[in-house]
Amino acid sequence: MRNITLWFAAVFLLLLNCNKPEPILEVGKYATFEKKVENTNAYSNKFADVELTTEFVSPSGKTTNFYGFFDGDGKGRGDSITGNTWKFRFMPNEIGEWKYTWTWSDGTKGGSGTFLCTETNARKGVLRPYDKNPRWFAYNGTESVWLKSYYESGHSSIAQPFQWIKDNVYQPMIDRGYNHLQVNWLLSLCCFEQYYHDGPEPTTKDLTLFKEGKAPSTMRLDVWQMMETHVDWLNQKDVGLHMFLGFDGSKNYGPKWINLSEAEKDFYVKYVVARLAPYANIAGWGYVWEVPGDRPEEELGWAQLVKKYDVFNHLRTYEDEHPTKNEYHRDAYNFAAIENHSIFSENRDEDRPYWKEPWTHHQACLDGYVAGKPVYMIEGNALWRRFWQQRTKATLDDLRQSAWACVTAGASFNWCGHAGEETLVAFGEEGLPFFGDDNPYAESAKHIDILSQIMSEELSFYNMVPSDDLLSKHDPKKVWCLSEKGKQYLVFASFGNPFDLDLEAADYTNSKWVDAKTGESQQVSDLALKNNESISFNPPSTETDWILILKTH
Repeated sequence: MRNITLWFAAVFLLLLNCNKPEPILEVGKYATFEKKVENTNAYSNKFADVELTTEFVSPSGKTTNFYGFFDGDGKGRGDSITGNTWKFRFMPNEIGEWKYTWTWSDGTKGGSGTFLCTETNARKGVLRPYDKNPRWFAYNGTESVWLKSYYESGHSSIAQPFQWIKDNVYQPMIDRGYNHLQVNWLLSLCCFEQYYHDGPEPTTKDLTLFKEGKAPSTMRLDVWQMMETHVDWLNQKDVGLHMFLGFDGSKNYGPKWINLSEAEKDFYVKYVVARLAPYANIAGWGYVWEVPGDRPEEELGWAQLVKKYDVFNHLRTYEDEHPTKNEYHRDAYNFAAIENHSIFSENRDEDRPYWKEPWTHHQACLDGYVAGKPVYMIEGNALWRRFWQQRTKATLDDLRQSAWACVTAGASFNWCGHAGEETLVAFGEEGLPFFGDDNPYAESAKHIDILSQIMSEELSFYNMVPSDDLLSKHDPKKVWCLSEKGKQYLVFASFGNPFDLDLEAADYTNSKWVDAKTGESQQVSDLALKNNESISFNPPSTETDWILILKTH
């Protein structure tokens, strides 16, 4: 009798557990939802012979269609014929219950499900032009953000132990306030001797993402897993990622975009977007460096495909080496990524001596702006120690002044204080400039800290626009202005150059000079202007650069 009782109790508990609903999955707003699904059908090429499509319905009823992707065994192993795992990802932007379905193009049975989007573990969202003043960037177009951006150039560092890279590369930058990285490893197409040689050896240097001309059949799933480990962790830290090398490996001895057929190009973009677009921190799809911007068979056609498939509308651009004649008016591009060439002259030999000049950075940023599309100085020749310093002989003064030249032109920028043209290292004189004073560019890192602190904490930079027209009796190659007229003004004066500034009538009671090298400040006497007036200013000295900040509150 006792055994029968125990048996019934066991059956009752089993039935109780069977009827208990599974807990609903919770996903943070703008975080990444992912689901694995299996398809055991035999395909000759699992990347391309069948398509996995998805439909997501938001709590408000909005429907979004997206794509899944073949991922081998789901753990970085497999190829075009081995493995049964497909995945699909999504980035929810509404709090509440989401519904989704998935289907297969060959009629294989799909399925459906739900998840709950919550504020817990929410991410910042997608960088876009700021709605109210698109000179600048903002999360989702509404929450303005000052980009503190660094060029992290470890091509094959994704194959080094992630814990080491996290502790010795990413975390020191994050601790210093960096929220944006320009990276070479996304996507992985070339240059695999570029890793941190003072760290552990990479597990492999064979990282080319796919074989030349064969993207739809040779995607390297192990490389994808390495990349996504970095993307995911940095996404959790809200660190934006801009692709410097982009989709085309032709300039770096990697797979060429033009060696793909139109159908293969379509597959390549769709596959990349399906894997990466659901990460909020993809902060700049790029084609490759220094292209003209108008070629339908290359960067323009590529950007049109990205626009077509990226339902999350991440930033996309091409790098324009000569921004005086740019193509950013095209709908395929939604921000500008520029270099500072052809500013002095269209003759390259005449122009080259001016690539280290701060004023060329300022003018390039002004020339690169198209209404509604913010400018990012992707490759300022005085802002990079790596590659450019040995060619231009730019000094630390040039770097600091060029950073301010970009800012006063209403632009964002990245910079680089490590060497590594031959051998990249994290530490020492040629390493990252965030570990003590061994590296001479640690001084530049401090200068960038001062700039970032002023822009993000002392000014409402997102309300300001370039305003050199307010200056007079000045050297236009040395003194530049950013303003929100009648409320706040910033003037940068290289080595204390004097200037006159046109001010609107107001009481300017919160004003000072700031030393751009040290961050030390000197108060400026209050100005009570009953009428618009041009005021003369003489910076405190000519031994350093000075920033004048005038504010009404």
